[in-house]
Amino acid sequence: MPQPLERPVHLPDFRSPPLNEVVIGVQFSTPKNYHQIYAGKVWDLFRDQYPLVQETAALPPAFETFGLPGHGWSGPQFRIGSAATHDRFWFVRQDGAELIQFQQDRLLHNWRKSSDPSNEYPRFERMILKFEEELKKFEEFTKSLGNTELEISQAEITYINHITATASLARAEDAFSLLNLENFQPEDFSLNLREVIYDANNQPCGRLVCELSSGLLPTGEKVYLLNLTVRGAPASSKIDQALEFIKRGREVIVQKFTAMTSSHAHTTWGRTK
Repeated sequence: MPQPLERPVHLPDFRSPPLNEVVIGVQFSTPKNYHQIYAGKVWDLFRDQYPLVQETAALPPAFETFGLPGHGWSGPQFRIGSAATHDRFWFVRQDGAELIQFQQDRLLHNWRKSSDPSNEYPRFERMILKFEEELKKFEEFTKSLGNTELEISQAEITYINHITATASLARAEDAFSLLNLENFQPEDFSLNLREVIYDANNQPCGRLVCELSSGLLPTGEKVYLLNLTVRGAPASSKIDQALEFIKRGREVIVQKFTAMTSSHAHTTWGRTK
């Protein structure tokens, strides 16, 4: 069993971050000899912890590319002919707080906030450890089909934050240091930022995507939505390198989240360092 990770000492930390959901995952070549009829066998790998199943539309392939038109956007997917289509399956924990997303070329793990106060964010160190075990278990299954390891092409991590506009964070600039709306009274707003991530050889290997907008909760409360995603190509197609990319992506996201948000908001969320 892998050893538990230690949180990097240089990373900022918060007692009550405004996290609503965290997703980590990988994209890979469809394993040799895999057919959708085997989806039930994949569920069997995880059914003891994730006894509920849902079926939804598959995610399109997504690659971060550089020096080409489109800047990593995969664009509309057009299919001609009668090739078989594949679905995406959610294997869900009984309380709904965690789930595995699986399709023929993706495996992802989600944690979701719920109304249950005992459902605390398990922290990245525990989440990545669990995902490593799930990835290796799935790879053992793919080896049984064609004696091949997973060929991972992209790895990703997303932090989804819901920041309620409380009295102390009523204005967007109260929560976000990168905004100055002093001369505006917008009904709503949306801001998208993209930043290239470089590897140790100063070559582009991925992107950080920041999506910031305002909205309303079902209760009518105003909320600021801040989604931060890092996606890109690991140093190799192996599981260990995909996990290393995700770990680095987590550091990029935590540091960028801290830089984008205000010191006043940090006090509200109980920043400890």
